[in-house]
Amino acid sequence: MPSDPRVAQALDALAQPIAEFRAAVEGALNQAAEFLDAHHASPEVRAARAAVGLGAFAEGRVDPARFAALFPPVGRGDEESLAALELAVHALRTVVERGDSLFVAQVTNGTKLGATVDAALSDAGRAFGAIVLAELVRAGRYVRAEHDRLLDAVEFHEWNRVERRFAPPLVVRLEGADLHPGALMDFADGRAKIILVVSGPCAPAPLARCITPGTLVIQTDDGSGLDLVASFDGPAIVAMVPEGCATFTHDPRRGTEGWKRLSIGRMPEVPKKPIGGVSAWQMAQDLYLLTDHARTPFTVPARDGTAAPAIGSADAVDRVTQWLLGQTGLPGGA
Repeated sequence: MPSDPRVAQALDALAQPIAEFRAAVEGALNQAAEFLDAHHASPEVRAARAAVGLGAFAEGRVDPARFAALFPPVGRGDEESLAALELAVHALRTVVERGDSLFVAQVTNGTKLGATVDAALSDAGRAFGAIVLAELVRAGRYVRAEHDRLLDAVEFHEWNRVERRFAPPLVVRLEGADLHPGALMDFADGRAKIILVVSGPCAPAPLARCITPGTLVIQTDDGSGLDLVASFDGPAIVAMVPEGCATFTHDPRRGTEGWKRLSIGRMPEVPKKPIGGVSAWQMAQDLYLLTDHARTPFTVPARDGTAAPAIGSADAVDRVTQWLLGQTGLPGGA
């Protein structure tokens, strides 16, 4: 798959959550590295650092070596725990050095979308275990038998609530034939944010099935709506689709009713042939589901003619009947 400018566009939209994740990792890395450095420093190095800290006023008056000896490194720095901390520092440094590539994955031949997302998040998620391990060492509470496993890759379904709130955002490149949205719902939690960059023939409304009351869901063919992703305090699933697909935005912040949350930009015709194993009937169901979500409810006037709250179509017939009977004065009127 050749270079796609939409990847850079997606990364720009995710700049804030990327910066937040990086800040957490870099802060933990700096603290852990300083702890290691303090414990590995020779007496000569510690004395030299103390001399710099004391400044020119103390020169000839205070012995830097004796002064440094008064302030040993904080925490328990035995050989075993320091070795574990070095592994944690290496893991954190690896995450930092990955740069933007940490936040970009690609679905390759023979690999499913869900497995690609899980592998990418597990790789980045090693930072969470490394941060916890570093804190345990610095606090003197590290136990090898219990805590070494923190550096293992952990799938998203095993992440705790806090980790899901700080999940690294992800841009996934894939062909339209590989876009099977069911797997994405496994990651719709916390503040996980996934932007799909789709190339080639694609079902017209694959993300219709991802719409839930608390999930930001967007299909766009021109990048519109991407600015909503970073500011949304919840999970977001976005697909940058080819022209000809449905375009819509489902924003939970717009209201409690589904029709208030969903706006549709384009509704295409149902394809006549299967795309990527998705039949024409399934694609028609996706489009129907999308329009059903967006269906505006009826507003039926009250008996005195004032506006009543909007209601869904299921109750509309009964309400209209009651209102008509009320207007005629027949028994059973509202």
